Amino acid sequence: VLIADVGPVGPDYLPGHAHADTLSFEFSLNGQRIIVNSGTSQYGSGAERLRQRGTAAHSTLVLDGCDSSQVWSGFRVGRRARPFDVEVTETARALLLQAAHDGYTRLHGRPIHHREWQLAKGELKVRDTVSGAGGHRAEILFHLAPGLVPMQTDERTWQICSKATRGIHATVEFDAADVKKIQSSWHPQFGLTLPSWALSASLSGPCPLEHQTVFRWGDL
Repeated sequence: VLIADVGPVGPDYLPGHAHADTLSFEFSLNGQRIIVNSGTSQYGSGAERLRQRGTAAHSTLVLDGCDSSQVWSGFRVGRRARPFDVEVTETARALLLQAAHDGYTRLHGRPIHHREWQLAKGELKVRDTVSGAGGHRAEILFHLAPGLVPMQTDERTWQICSKATRGIHATVEFDAADVKKIQSSWHPQFGLTLPSWALSASLSGPCPLEHQTVFRWGDL
């Protein structure tokens, strides 16, 4: 099951509960959550509330350390990312979803984030492209559900394993990027914070920046 956020921040007249999560996604295999977004455990105007609303707490791309939509205070949103070129294509072998957003055009070079998901039997490809001008730094984040541990097998490949059984749910292969695991947290309901891990792939240079991440499962 793949759930992707390709819609606008909303409702447009009252965006206070919105997160800066455009082009993020969640993914499950056989009833097991694999990729998640932050969720919400608290309101108010503190640092943790702001972190949970920020782009880096979601499974999407952060550009130059900025949020895709400008979230601030407890229930405020400034400039908003607006999705466009949303298209779904289904073939006999795969389901393809692609979209872009303009949330980073306030940065120099007016960069655009494009994302494409290609879901096929035993495989999910996530392609990210940053177009525009100038040099930028992109961080692509994949937050794992609690109870899952990323284990590196070589320079480009990781395994997503069960912490309890050490069984392998999926493998993840990254393009040439600096990949590391970082501590994260998941908040499935108000007042609840669960520790978790995330995989972070970083790349920098002049536009276009391009990266592909491939998840595989099945006979592992």
